[in-house]
Amino acid sequence: MSKLGTVTAANGPAAVSARAALVAALATVPGLTAGASAPDSATSGAAWPRWVQTTYRGVLSAPPLPAYDVFVVLPAGYMPDTVEQGDGLVDTVAHALFTVGTVETAEPVSISFDDGQTMPGLRFRVIPRAQI
Repeated sequence: MSKLGTVTAANGPAAVSARAALVAALATVPGLTAGASAPDSATSGAAWPRWVQTTYRGVLSAPPLPAYDVFVVLPAGYMPDTVEQGDGLVDTVAHALFTVGTVETAEPVSISFDDGQTMPGLRFRVIPRAQI
């Protein structure tokens, strides 16, 4: 599990897990089932963060700056339903994620699962801030 970094007495209390903060924010969005990782099979409404990189800004003593892609699975089968739900969720999910960090982008994606299924979805790039 990725941490935002241990914050010492010199710069404040210990930070909480970025992943846990993102999952908690997703859990506040009605209709989403938030998890710490992708579900085993495609399920409309599933939402989870995936760590993509950490920036150290050239200084190992600085708190690391992780970046996450947050995925939300949309319903498949009838395109008007997919579009309507996606349009309705973009701002709602972004607002929830802004409570724990900076949302850099939101975009439509196709999400592939280990069982071979592919579902339409949304991807948000988020830079969590230190939680104290």
